Amino acid sequence: MLNNLRRSWLLIPLLALACGGSGFVPVDIVYSNDQGIPDTQDDGAAPEDSRPTPDINRDRIPTSKWLEIILLHDTTVYQDLFAGGTFRINAKVIDYDLKAPGIGIMVRFEIAEVTDFEGNPVDLGDGTLSDYEVSTDGNGLVQAFFRSNNQTGLIYRVVLSLPYEEAEEKDILIRVMDTPCGCANVSLSYDGALDTSSLHDFQVSVLPADFACDRLYPERPLPDAVFQERVISSLYGQQSFECLPSDMYMTVFAKAKGPRIMVDGKPVECYVASGCNDGVFLQPNVCKDITLKIYQANLNPAGRYDTIDHFDFTNLVQQCAGGDTTIMTCVTTGTSGDLGKTICCVLAEMIKLFKTPGLTIIESIADLAKIWLGSIIVDTLFNLFKDAVANVITNWLLNNSPSWVKDFFTIGGDMMGAITNLEMLSDLVLAKLNNDFSVQGTHYWTGVALYWKFGCKPGTPEYEQCGRHELNMKNIGDPNFPLDILEGKFTALISNWNQFIINQHAIKLNYGKLVLYVINELIVASITGGQAHSLKEAMHLWINCRSIARGILGKITSWFGGSRQQIEDVCIGAIDFLFGFVDVFLGALTLDTELSLSGTGVLVDETCDLAVDRIINGTYVGYVQGNMSQASVTGKFTAVKQKK
Repeated sequence: MLNNLRRSWLLIPLLALACGGSGFVPVDIVYSNDQGIPDTQDDGAAPEDSRPTPDINRDRIPTSKWLEIILLHDTTVYQDLFAGGTFRINAKVIDYDLKAPGIGIMVRFEIAEVTDFEGNPVDLGDGTLSDYEVSTDGNGLVQAFFRSNNQTGLIYRVVLSLPYEEAEEKDILIRVMDTPCGCANVSLSYDGALDTSSLHDFQVSVLPADFACDRLYPERPLPDAVFQERVISSLYGQQSFECLPSDMYMTVFAKAKGPRIMVDGKPVECYVASGCNDGVFLQPNVCKDITLKIYQANLNPAGRYDTIDHFDFTNLVQQCAGGDTTIMTCVTTGTSGDLGKTICCVLAEMIKLFKTPGLTIIESIADLAKIWLGSIIVDTLFNLFKDAVANVITNWLLNNSPSWVKDFFTIGGDMMGAITNLEMLSDLVLAKLNNDFSVQGTHYWTGVALYWKFGCKPGTPEYEQCGRHELNMKNIGDPNFPLDILEGKFTALISNWNQFIINQHAIKLNYGKLVLYVINELIVASITGGQAHSLKEAMHLWINCRSIARGILGKITSWFGGSRQQIEDVCIGAIDFLFGFVDVFLGALTLDTELSLSGTGVLVDETCDLAVDRIINGTYVGYVQGNMSQASVTGKFTAVKQKK
């Protein structure tokens, strides 16, 4: 009896505080000095020493006998709520054992019953609770939100309980009332740099005012408490929202999808812009015009990426060689002072040799013949028969020669592919986006991969990676390997949401030294079993000029009036000239060159969290700058963000 009397006196100030305002009011319970400890026996006569004085400084598991939930509401009346509204349920837990608020006590919330206004049971209402289990704070307070939706004329009985045996439950009745409808016509405007044609499927939602604009983001899901939702197909469309709750504030939020990107054959489409107004108040039976201003969200490119760059130097070789050349003109123009141009000239001749060997050999024979016969006679003769002789030699070399000769030209073609196609590996580090949509980037080169596909079978699953030789610049121990590749810094711009534009920047790359290493140390030594370490040595191992001279002698001897020995000597001389100068000039190419590049790519946000996951469709255009000349280079790149 004494306990019940004490608890009744406690409820008087608590109810007074609860009715005085709608927010949380801390309740401090003050016990007088002569107030006893709650009884533990039915007759209320428990002696004062029937249990020890609690030690609040040691861990203690509370029991239901000493805990009570006190609802901070007037539970003698219904808590009225309009459709679409939110009601905050406030309660406090008292620990009579400690004579203090119950701290860290788990309180359960449950919708135990739903009826209509007549008291008839309803199977299911559309009201929801924000939480079903909440722990009390340092003041013993606890709260949860009850949200009504569209159904009205219902009474919800919400029960609060403690997870202890025999704990007393407390309940509160929430009545959902009809409210006069309001109306809103929503249109859009845009303020941003993104091409407006890229914005589509605007998801427009009306939410309770509890969800302010600073809690809503385009990349995150919307909360469950949405009154109504519509889709506006384009920036210039409009939607009407009928019968919205009136006489209350609400939030209108819209988010728009952006460009669709295909990644690995699958479309990726994210929300890239949003707009919000959290001060909307609708009057009953009035339709309000609302214009939402849409702002572009920004992708975050910051992070470290694994990057692969593929460069094609074929145009470089052809352009810096100066057009149509022969090996003799390469030699003579090389003395003009532009060593880089001479190297390109020789490389161009090598490419031509492996594509049309007959033309290269007959041109070399002609250049040597001019020394003996004079330019006028040789030019007149060769202009008449040059192509015919070249075709005969090429046909014989590629189709009718012994297998070892044909293998040589196959290997040679693969060799030029390794020289003109370069794969560079790097860590790409991008900084955070600046206010002007610029971003700083740095390439840290980690390795070079070369492809020599002789012996690989096209069409097989492993063909793409077959013949790949990766040289890691961090671990390579070969002193001949050119370590002149340094990090490359650049500035890039992000435009139209996901377009990555790389400004012109320079990379130190000694292409001549790299070519020399590839030819001599990687390919020549491999195909000759270590018998040769230069192209000239390899050519003499592979090409038998005596067999070539005897094989075509019957067709061309009469045109030149020469002997087999003369043709054999000329063939040997052509090899010495061609590949001797390759060795000499490549070995002498020690000057630095710069690879100057600009490029573009597409930033991809695969997880739609506004963070870049990879860069696709990357392209480079640029040039290699030597001491007196430059030539164009093209390339492609991809980048994938490294996992933390």
